[in-house]
Amino acid sequence: MIQKLQKIINNHPLRVLLTFAVFVRVCIALFYNSISIFPDSQDYINLGELITRLQLENYPGNRTPGYSTLIALANNSLIITVIFQILLGFLNIYLLFDFSKRRTKSIATAFWITFFTTSFIHYIFFEFAILTESLTISLVLLIFWFIERFKLFNSAVSIKYYFILSILLSIIYLIKPLFIYFTLAFALFYFVKNYKQKLTKIVLKSSAVILLPFLIYFSWNSFNKKNIGYFTNTFYFGINLSQTATSFFEKAPDEDALIRDILVRKRDSLITFAPRKIPMSVWFAYDELKEKSGLTPQNLSAELGRISKNLFKKHPDLYAKQVLKSSYLFFTKSGALKWNYQSFKNKYFKYGLVIIWEYFQIYLLALFNILFILFAIKKLFQFFKSKIKIYDFNLFVVCIVLSGALAQGLVVYGSNSRFAFPFLPLIVYFVIINVLDLKSKYFSIKKL
Repeated sequence: MIQKLQKIINNHPLRVLLTFAVFVRVCIALFYNSISIFPDSQDYINLGELITRLQLENYPGNRTPGYSTLIALANNSLIITVIFQILLGFLNIYLLFDFSKRRTKSIATAFWITFFTTSFIHYIFFEFAILTESLTISLVLLIFWFIERFKLFNSAVSIKYYFILSILLSIIYLIKPLFIYFTLAFALFYFVKNYKQKLTKIVLKSSAVILLPFLIYFSWNSFNKKNIGYFTNTFYFGINLSQTATSFFEKAPDEDALIRDILVRKRDSLITFAPRKIPMSVWFAYDELKEKSGLTPQNLSAELGRISKNLFKKHPDLYAKQVLKSSYLFFTKSGALKWNYQSFKNKYFKYGLVIIWEYFQIYLLALFNILFILFAIKKLFQFFKSKIKIYDFNLFVVCIVLSGALAQGLVVYGSNSRFAFPFLPLIVYFVIINVLDLKSKYFSIKKL
């Protein structure tokens, strides 16, 4: 039986993966029959409508336009948006499988990397939600597939491919602003890896990658500056910074007493009855902050950002401690189902999914994260042991994921499972190839 299954996988891996993917999504469509809407969703929907009407003149700067453009392309139909996301889910299967096959030279390994990643229930349900994650993970996979497919870390590759990569990096920035660091990470990694080659070409190609994403970055931020008076990706940035400063916000000076005292009072009340929600203190205090301060949402966020930045400067030790805590939560709180639990038409199907998730997959996800950290430490150790000379693709994967955890921790504190989700395929890929490498070494030693 196992041999027969292995033969089918080896002969028709994509057909098996896509058949399974279609079956699962048809079941969810039949038994769930709902589109998951969350507080963040409305911002994207509203911006999608503005993009359709080309009326962005007075846009208040809630979100960047990447995901809302998908909604606009769906003619602002949430059903069509979900269909687009499901189709992207099928594309993701191909991209991850082909990427993994190219990296490992093994159909079976590529199959299991793809199967484990795309079978997680929370992965599938993001396709039924009006949130950025499904589109973000598509761009992450497309970027990594493109880098591997055209060997972009090879200095001999034509410059046109770096311009194409810059377009992909620009799109992912417009979907998720934090991912602007992808651009910097690739350009820096490429430059350091190849700096001994002809320097002019290396600088030119690194610049080709950086140019468009940062042009779009400055254009969008300047657009917000014109509309709301602040040079920022979204006006939520100051609020996010205040989440990072929440644990020591009481140290703000007396000239900021009004905002300080409201936020601290709300934070301290949450310690008693909802300690897990402490990172969201600013949102629980938000309405009172607006009312008592008399500030617009944009000005209030700017004030929260200003106070937080000053706290970071005056208390770098507390800031560093909070960043480390947030980076830890990035890996330990990476799994949550984004669905409308009451929307299931079939309770048995719902309970079955809950059992699979709660008693198996959530622990498997935690295991992948733990093993990723251990293997990443091993990879970094080998890198430094080589006197920082081995710049391979897997080191880049480690740098991207760990930098993502750090970057998230620098700007926002929270246990939001959405933070780590776009990195799931990279984590699963890296863990499985390392586990198989250990297995291979074990049997080699045993034969001796």
